[in-house]
Amino acid sequence: MFNVVYNFLVMNKVNGYGLIKSGKITEALKFFENTLKDRVDEESECGIKIIKYVLSKVKRIREVNDNHKIADMLVMEWRNVLSWINTNDCGKFPDLTESIKYYIFLLALKYYQAAIDSILGNSSSGFVDIDLMVKVSKCYREIGEVDKCIEVLEEVRGYRVYDSSVLSNLADAYFEVGEIDRSKLFFREAFFWDPQEIDVFDLKSMLIKGLIKIVVSHGYKGEEINEWIPIYGVIENLFDVRRELLKEEVDMILDRVRVMEAEYERDRKWRNILEPRLVNNYIWLIDYYALQVGDYELARSVGKILQKFSPNIHNKLKLGVYKWL
Repeated sequence: MFNVVYNFLVMNKVNGYGLIKSGKITEALKFFENTLKDRVDEESECGIKIIKYVLSKVKRIREVNDNHKIADMLVMEWRNVLSWINTNDCGKFPDLTESIKYYIFLLALKYYQAAIDSILGNSSSGFVDIDLMVKVSKCYREIGEVDKCIEVLEEVRGYRVYDSSVLSNLADAYFEVGEIDRSKLFFREAFFWDPQEIDVFDLKSMLIKGLIKIVVSHGYKGEEINEWIPIYGVIENLFDVRRELLKEEVDMILDRVRVMEAEYERDRKWRNILEPRLVNNYIWLIDYYALQVGDYELARSVGKILQKFSPNIHNKLKLGVYKWL
């Protein structure tokens, strides 16, 4: 008898979650209220409280007369909703939390799409709002449509080849679908061009979470973490997937190195950022000369510069996959 009642309760809640995910949140509220009339059920009580809280927030947000702004506000509101759920002791019902999250991000996605349709309808130039597309990709990721997220981000990458935020999110999504080599390649790229553009604590892959722990264990903190992740990614042989560099990219790196070396000598204020960033550029040059050009002597000459600049990192590299350095 107990199993029959338990299975009935579980099926009821699944039906309630389905209503929330499909956007029928007021019907879900009635569903949980009816369930509570029949029996005391803590999860249904949480469902009622959460839905009422979310509905009040959504009603207020919808008063804004701008689809793009409404979608932005919904996405920002999710963290407040999650905090409210945990504060009110409802976080112990993960399926309920996930269904609410799905509802919010699906609703945001609909408003973003409406904003895109409006832009396309008012423009004959084929204008593409890249920032809006990035936001759309995030919504797809949060509702579990990772392949669609990747599709959007790959399109965005065509416009922003060296955008570290885009590359890191693309890498994170590829990691989730099991394309590990492609994920490693894009993470390596992302943490090279501009590490400070990456919200590392928003990334979900265990690859980055593990590297964050390693970097923090070495005493780095704050914005330093982003800069040292690629260094320890190489030391730990995790950022081990590379692509061939174009000549103009090599020239760009050499120019960056010259500027950073001069800045490092001139201004001590940013040395905690410039040191790892320079080290990463040296590593990219070493890889280029050794693996792409095949000139190990030239690679070693860069290694000697790295050794003088950061002997500790040079030793760690030699103990790993750069024994020849």
